[in-house]
Amino acid sequence: MLQQLIVHHYTLVDFLHLDFSHKMTAISGETGAGKSILLGALGLTLGDRAESGCVRQGAEKADIHAVFDLSQLPQVKDYLSAKHLAAAEDPDTCILRRIVNQDGRSRGYINGNPVNIAALKELGKQLINIHGQHEHQHLLGRDSHQTLLDAFGNYPKKQEAVAAISHEWLEFDRQIKALTGGQQLSEAEQQLLQYQVDELEQLNLLDNELLALEQEHKQRANADQLLQAVRSTLPDNPLGDDPAACLQRWQQQLQNFSQHSPHLQSAVDMLASASIQIEESQIELQNFLQGFDEDPARLQTLEHRLDQIYSMARKHKIQAADLPEHLGLLQQQLQQNQDQEGQLEAIHEQQTALTEAYDAAATSLTKVRQAAAKQLEKAVGEQLTLLGMPNCRLELSLQTKSDSRLQPQGRDDIEILISTNPGQSAKPLAKIASGGELSRISLAIQVVIATTSITPSLIFDEVDVGIGGATAEIVGRLLSQLGQHCQLLCITHLPQVASQAQHHLQVSKSNNGEATQTQVSALDEDQRIQEIARMLGGVKLTQQTLAHAKEMLGTGALLH
Repeated sequence: MLQQLIVHHYTLVDFLHLDFSHKMTAISGETGAGKSILLGALGLTLGDRAESGCVRQGAEKADIHAVFDLSQLPQVKDYLSAKHLAAAEDPDTCILRRIVNQDGRSRGYINGNPVNIAALKELGKQLINIHGQHEHQHLLGRDSHQTLLDAFGNYPKKQEAVAAISHEWLEFDRQIKALTGGQQLSEAEQQLLQYQVDELEQLNLLDNELLALEQEHKQRANADQLLQAVRSTLPDNPLGDDPAACLQRWQQQLQNFSQHSPHLQSAVDMLASASIQIEESQIELQNFLQGFDEDPARLQTLEHRLDQIYSMARKHKIQAADLPEHLGLLQQQLQQNQDQEGQLEAIHEQQTALTEAYDAAATSLTKVRQAAAKQLEKAVGEQLTLLGMPNCRLELSLQTKSDSRLQPQGRDDIEILISTNPGQSAKPLAKIASGGELSRISLAIQVVIATTSITPSLIFDEVDVGIGGATAEIVGRLLSQLGQHCQLLCITHLPQVASQAQHHLQVSKSNNGEATQTQVSALDEDQRIQEIARMLGGVKLTQQTLAHAKEMLGTGALLH
């Protein structure tokens, strides 16, 4: 339970050190005195969002400690031990600390160990449950109805089983989207891709084949002129002299005079070299002629092959030379698609198995929810009778969601329905209940859920708004009875509720002319009479209001 709350420099608080007792503690005070400051300070230690305006003016930072007794909370001690956050010297004590700077940045600590805000929030859920004065507004939203039923039913293992399967299924769903890029090829697209690969493979265009074909085609397209040009340079050319023979003759003519001049010798050497090159070129030309096939059908074959290649390039809207590379890309895409199909098939098989497991787990969860719904309907009905609404009937409608996805919360679509008059069919809260009725219905639900809560400390923040008279006294008794099972802190403006508490804290505000400050005081018996009288009769106290306050406190003591 919550033992202490120590606050430094938080909003209107300069310094505050509060000790809390077990059972029910009432917290009261004038409107605007700062009752919400206590919740705000405590909320920061439980992971609430920090803002720069929460630091007291003139101070550098706000520093808040909340001390909890864990002696009756073995599950919390195990949690801290597993996280290596347990207090070494006293494992039965847990200290949550939050420091907030002027700029709104903050730091959190558990037993002196620095932690992130999420860790404070996670631990805080196991230590305190806060029911706010606007809780009844949440009832108008269907999102809260499942949370309320599950909190009452208390079947975490079944919820965890459904959620675990759902998370695994959704992870496979994410993998499918990653594989397909959010879009999978249709059957027609797959067939088209396969057809394109097949026709390109059938074309079988080799690397550098196109260049060789184009060169040969040019040769054969101009074969007559080409052959005539080649033959004209050979020794048996009838149109002219053999160039090699001419060079040799010139070389011999100059050879006899070469010793007379180095220039002549150089010319003779070059003629000899040129003669050799001419002879070699003639050999190459002879080889060309011998290897050249003058078959006219070859030209037709070349043109047919080139026409196939060019037509395929036009079809794929690329350059003909890029066809082999394009085929490689399509083959890669086809292979990836085939691999993807295999992976997708494996994932779908796993999802099918998970769906079967999910259906079983979700069905089991639905059954316990249905049973819990009946119990909650009955328990809330009893509380509503006590709260002056004997004809009010609450129903929980459980319908199957239409969403085919495996949701972590299960397949149940849960809605709270209400009937306030006999013979009237149950309808959604927003269409039936008035503001006052909604407050009492919300309070009845909160009280019932709180009795089944495993959280050791509960805070009710003005949940009695809109309630008065005899009903307010009944609310006080209900809360007092609840305080017999757990630590209960109740912020209230009703004397009928405050008088039922075993302990009483008063919040007040003072101003010394320079600064305003909020204080919280634990009240003794005489001070409680004064505070209850103030809550009954206002600022000016009379003997009648004091006597009434004493009577209310006496009656409350008898009830305890």
